[in-house]
Amino acid sequence: MFHVKHPRKPSAHQPDQIANTAIELVEKTLGAIGFVPGSHDFLTRIERFAAALALWGDRTNLTAAPDDSTELAFHIIDSLAPLIVAGRPDGAILRGRFGNGQRVLDLGSGAGFPGLVMAAATEAHFTLLEARRKRASFLTIVAAEMGLANVEVDARRRDPEQLRPAFVVITGRAFAHPAIFHRAAGAALEPGGLAILYANPEQELESRAAAESGLVETGPIAYAIPRAKRKVERILAVWRKRDD
Repeated sequence: MFHVKHPRKPSAHQPDQIANTAIELVEKTLGAIGFVPGSHDFLTRIERFAAALALWGDRTNLTAAPDDSTELAFHIIDSLAPLIVAGRPDGAILRGRFGNGQRVLDLGSGAGFPGLVMAAATEAHFTLLEARRKRASFLTIVAAEMGLANVEVDARRRDPEQLRPAFVVITGRAFAHPAIFHRAAGAALEPGGLAILYANPEQELESRAAAESGLVETGPIAYAIPRAKRKVERILAVWRKRDD
């Protein structure tokens, strides 16, 4: 477990200070695990993102505890999990999946976890699928404030049957029931593409529904993220779209 000294929590209604404190925690934690984001502008971009969440999160119901720097830092670091574990032997399948020219679809992007965070750290092109109008507007505005030219927001409500196989990676974090994720991923992935579901170890992953959607399970990748004074066990459940 990583032991990070947490700065004093700022009071509410101080979005810049909340963001500064969250970024201090993110930087310290990433430094402790030896992870370096691919973009040299990552921390600057994420600070703008955290400030926007602190300012608008509560009034628009974007995310729980938007004024809690520790919670913001947790969600930011957790969003980076595919990049962090890609450097490990058990995460080799994820290497190179977020490089320049790769197309990623983030299902139900909500407040921007993981889509905006991953887009800020990589050169891949991200499509953020978010049908809720206020959240889609937030994503569009904040992506521009972060200077993310590799992001587009799709605010249309799409059933899996309306998706086309145009992506090499599909991500989902707090998106929907896993069976719905599998159906969407099976429809939107190119052959050989990866579906990545952020999950808790005890969560039912609906492997049968994945197989019915043309997805082959590659096995969960376990990791842990510090959250205040405790460690949270998490997994990335990864499937590959069949080539046939």
